[in-house]
Amino acid sequence: MNVHFGHRLAVAALCLAGVVAAAPAASGVASAGRITGFGGKCLDVPGGTDGTRVRLWSCTGGAGQQWTADGTVVAASGKCLDVAGGSTGNGAAVQVWTCNGTGAQRWTAQAGSLVNPMSGKCLDATGVSSADGTPLQLWTCTGGANQAWTLPGGTSDAGFCPPGPFGSPLPSPQLSATKIREGFNFLEGPTWDKASQTLLLTNMHDGTGPENVQPSDVLRYTPATGAFTTVIANAGSNGLALARDGKSVIAATHDQRSVSRYDLATGQRTTLAANFQGRAFNSPNDVTEAADGTVYFTDPDFQRADRPDGMGGRTGVFRVRDGVVSLIDDTIREPNGIELAPDGRTLYVGGNATGRIYHYPVNADGSTGARADFASLGGTDGGTIDCAGNVYQVTYGDGVVHVFAPSGQALGTITAGRTATNAAFGGPDGKTLFITSGTPSTGGDNGNFALYSIRLNVPGWPY
Repeated sequence: MNVHFGHRLAVAALCLAGVVAAAPAASGVASAGRITGFGGKCLDVPGGTDGTRVRLWSCTGGAGQQWTADGTVVAASGKCLDVAGGSTGNGAAVQVWTCNGTGAQRWTAQAGSLVNPMSGKCLDATGVSSADGTPLQLWTCTGGANQAWTLPGGTSDAGFCPPGPFGSPLPSPQLSATKIREGFNFLEGPTWDKASQTLLLTNMHDGTGPENVQPSDVLRYTPATGAFTTVIANAGSNGLALARDGKSVIAATHDQRSVSRYDLATGQRTTLAANFQGRAFNSPNDVTEAADGTVYFTDPDFQRADRPDGMGGRTGVFRVRDGVVSLIDDTIREPNGIELAPDGRTLYVGGNATGRIYHYPVNADGSTGARADFASLGGTDGGTIDCAGNVYQVTYGDGVVHVFAPSGQALGTITAGRTATNAAFGGPDGKTLFITSGTPSTGGDNGNFALYSIRLNVPGWPY
């Protein structure tokens, strides 16, 4: 039943041991360019004198936004990014200062953040703000979006990813996952919560009410105890992606034909995307978030149910940046799974009804370039990516996860259940692939879906 198709996306990311944002050239020359952070704003210094406070500012390409990263972070003026007074305390000001080789001026890239090894603390946008002029400080690392930085050359995410190179992701070309627990009506949207070491996922129910809309709950699976609990009842969700703040989950919410954010502590719901130019979405299905906070999602019509068609028969791919919804593509019939490559430069979308996986180049401002074919694969549903950039695409009709190298070469398959919907990496080392699969309901919530898992060789990103 197409009304059940759906997915979440986990975004993989590439770790670096140092601040260099891309593989260094043979000459050892450090990467140079802008450093972007919260809200897509640039690391900016308005002057070149000792003690000038460093801040966030809209990217202009000016000299105050040019940095060289190579164990230290050096401005175009030749001054170094520096913790004032060599402090190791929370709230210490970050400034530029004459380079002196002290620990106050050492920075390494860890988990997508810039860490000062002397203190073990992160470069942080104060007040969790992305407004122009937001001063930067030293703060305990939280994994929040206000501590995520994209370095010159494009490297942004790290998280679970250890330094490469990586070998083959699969122990063998044909694998079978192990069932953890069954008895759910229709599972979707797995996403790993690193802070609690648990998996969040959606359990969808059969349609109800005059419009036959499918209700759903967000569940939490705790591997340490084997327990499944309800985190958010009546969430109306399909695909999920843990937000970059680590404290909320972004959900493709078909109940309100929107994209929402749920606070995991309070359950409070905030709408991120309500419509496109006043037109109601069909039924947002799958979602992912970039390091700069840009949200990408697919909008097939699988859960539109008996509600009016606001999109004129088209199904689309959209992005949300700074509260503005933009159309990426409305020429793919039933787009479903959506994933970002490890370096944040490529967006993958599965065309459920077209027999293709597509990819788009992603620009620095979050916009996308021309679409191209990545691989041929019919019935695509959810998917994820590992730290080496290998793409894991689920096919709904046969319960299979198909694994592709970044080049598009088929690497192998993983089977799980009868009707697979989604997959996501998790576990303490990120090497456990969780898969949702089972038998759809034929009425009366009589579906029998299960959560599966399998250990692989390469870790993946939990978002």
